[in-house]
Formats: sequence, C-alpha cells, structure tokens
Amino acid sequence: MLILVLEASTASAKAMLYDASAGVIGVLPKNYTAEAGDTVTYDADKLMQETFQVGRELLEQKGVTHVDMVATCSIWSHSLLMLDESMRPLGRLSTWADTAAWPTTEKYRVDHGLYVSLYQRTGCPIHATYTLWKYIHEKESGFADQAHYISSMPEYLFYKLTTEFAVSRSTASAGGFLNLHSLEWDEEALRLAGVTAGKLPKLVNSEYTAPLSPQAAQMLGLTAGIPVLITGADGCMNHVAAGGFGENVMTLSIGTSAAMRIATDKPILADFPATWCYVGVEGMWVAGSATAGAGNCVDWIGKKILGGRNGVSLKELDAGAAKTLVQGDAPLFLPFLVGERCPGWDDKKSAMFCELRLNHDIYDLYYAVLEGVLFNLRQSYEITIPIIGRPPKFISISGGIEESPLWLSMAASVFGLPVYTNGLMHASLLGTAYMGLKALGVIDSVKTIKPQMGASNLPDLGKRDFFARRFAKYSRYYAWETLDR
Repeated sequence: MLILVLEASTASAKAMLYDASAGVIGVLPKNYTAEAGDTVTYDADKLMQETFQVGRELLEQKGVTHVDMVATCSIWSHSLLMLDESMRPLGRLSTWADTAAWPTTEKYRVDHGLYVSLYQRTGCPIHATYTLWKYIHEKESGFADQAHYISSMPEYLFYKLTTEFAVSRSTASAGGFLNLHSLEWDEEALRLAGVTAGKLPKLVNSEYTAPLSPQAAQMLGLTAGIPVLITGADGCMNHVAAGGFGENVMTLSIGTSAAMRIATDKPILADFPATWCYVGVEGMWVAGSATAGAGNCVDWIGKKILGGRNGVSLKELDAGAAKTLVQGDAPLFLPFLVGERCPGWDDKKSAMFCELRLNHDIYDLYYAVLEGVLFNLRQSYEITIPIIGRPPKFISISGGIEESPLWLSMAASVFGLPVYTNGLMHASLLGTAYMGLKALGVIDSVKTIKPQMGASNLPDLGKRDFFARRFAKYSRYYAWETLDR
C-alpha cells in the first residue's frame, strides 16, 4: 500500500510517499513563493497549485505513477477563505497570522457571558485566529456580502482534490463554528455570524474519503478516482505520529508558531478562556495551548534585525547565545510579533525587548528570543496542566527547535521535564500517513503507535533557580504590558 501525503502548511507545501512495508520513501518540502503570499495572506489557488506541484515533483523523483491513496493535511481551521457560488475565491486567504480582525474580537470579548459560553461550547476563545471571528469581522466591515460559502485552507485543499466541499470534525473544531459536545455546527455561533449551516462545508469524520477528481489527477500525474483521505489538521497529525493518543505524552511542536497538546477521552476546558480543546481522532480530544510567536520570531531576528544573519551561521549564533546564557544578563523578550494566543488571547498585543542595554550584542538578542518563546510556552504549560489534571511523562518535541541544541537544552530546563526529540522533522506528514494506514485497514488503531524516543535533553538542575528568576521577571513585564493596555 502506497500513500501520497499532501500538506498545505502555514509557510510551505509538503509531500511524502509512505509505503506500508518500507515506511517513508520520500519527503519533499518547499516554501511557498512570494507570488503565493507572505504567511499572513495567500492567493488560495496559487497556494494549492504549489502544493500539487510538490506532490507531482516527489512522484516524478521516485518514479511513481500509481498510489493507493492520497491523504491530506493542513493547518487547523485557523484561516478564512470566502467563496462565491461557483466555489471561486473572493479575495485572499487569511491565515491565523492575520490579526486584522482584532477590533471586532476586542468588542465581543467585552461581553463576559458570551466570551465564556462560546468557549465552553466550542473550545475556542474569541480571537482573530479562528474562522468564525475572521468572518464576522469581514461581515461587519462590509466585505462578506458576496460570500456564498465559508471555507478555510484545509477545506479548500480537499475541494481542489475532489470537488467535494467537506471538512473533518477534528479540523473544524478549531474554527469556532463547531459545538465540541454535539459535534455539529453550533447554533449560537451560526446566529452570531448571521449564516446558515449551508454556507459551511459538510462535516465528516477523519477517515472520510472521496475520489480524486480528473483535474487534480492530471495536475498530480495520477489516475482519477484514487481515494483522497480528509484526515485532520497538522497539530493533530503531529500528535498521532508521536504516539500521543496511546500514552500520556505531551507533544510540543515549534514551527512558525508553537503548540503543546495532551490527548483526553473527553472535552476538557478551563472555567475561563485560557486553553483550547479540539476534536482528535478515534473518539478522543486534544487539549492544550498554542502561542503565536515561535520560529517566526527566530526568523525575524535573523532576517530583519541581523540582516540575513550577515553570514553568521545558526551554529555560531547558538555558540554566542550559549555564552550569553553563562553570563546571565541578557535582555528579556516578549514574543508577540503577531499578537498573542495563550495565555491572554490578546490578538493586538505587541512584542517587546526589556532591560536592553548598550553592551548587548546580536548573540544576546538571539538568546533573548529563544528564551522568550520558551517562557511564553511555560506560561501556557502552567495553565494547561492543572486543567488536564495530570503532568505528562515527558515532552516529545519536534520542529525547527531540533536544529538548535542550545534551544533544546533550554527547553528541558525551562519546563523542568525530560524533553525528547522524536526525529520526526515532518511529524504531521507521518501522522497523516498513519491515518491512511488505518483507513486502508492496514492497522486497527493509531493508539497502538508508540512514542518515538530520539535524543534526550534532561533539565539542568543547576539552572533551575536561574530560569525561575528570569521567568519571574518575564512574568512581571508581561503583566505590566497587559495592564498598560
């Protein structure tokens, strides 16, 4: 059984070929071109074209002309694409990084009762991340009058592959429209948006398939009619690949943004919007926290502040930042370059360097960014664990952080937990392939997948007090900046 996995992620298109017997036989990731967009908004058709092209290139590289299944993956429903009656895009696709809806979300968050009740039903706080609030903002701004259908990136990918407008309940649960308990579209959310369920895609489970359309088959170089699996979002698939649905493991993926997750057997929510809870797979849910600032902050410091690093390699930056850690006097960084998700859900919050002095250099700034991202995640962790009711055995970590030994070691010390890399640089692709095996009947359950235990990073007990003092300072600046607003 051979599966082609296609993923349209936030910043890149990815493809994987997975064989049921041999495992991964090829992976091809490519960043979207500037013509497609800039992470904040995209030309949806160009984005899909580039995703299909990556799949075709991988098939050609491996000399493959037939697969048994195409399996899809994309981001959670953290985007908005409005479509006309012919399913053509009306304007650009707005991703989670587009915080333009903050004036609308700020207005609605004032209603404490609405804020809490929507969160308790949908698992999604009122925030510009979500499809619901992006759409309400567009409608109240007068830009949604021609919208016949409401979509996000995952639904459009599946539509372009199959001509069927559908979404898995897992993916849809992260858009604000789905009731987490009934697993149907939430009536209050529909009323707030002023739409009927007919404007939204058909709700299906994560193992739903539809035939590959002739047009998509031609673009990929495959035969029409091959089953296309809808699966779920990248974060959920990451958790599948890490074995997180079978054991008490926290997964932490640090890509453009970052998210920590624990699987639960029922929806688990805070008394007040702080964490999120989405539908997982096989009758389970995923509870956790997400931050808006992560790899995007590292890219920013490298490209915008250090001018493309001016020939300074990542290894050199790590070495310089390690010396900064020893000196212990770096500035502090609040990593809100694209607003805030957890813990405060303030989509207009901005980033900040604190305690910046004349003697600080590029290595100090780089260190501060690495630490600030981890401190924002530590804030989220301290809110998430009491709600879940149990600490994890360890943290399974993946993403761009694996390229920085310093960042990995800092993570273990900041969280005070063993951190294991799972070696899965494309964990979401692999999780999607596993879901394909389940849908094809090759495996009985993804709960049987065991955690991948790669390189270990243990907390440095000698740094415990140091990071505690630094985190306390960070927390004070965070509280000050929040109150100042």
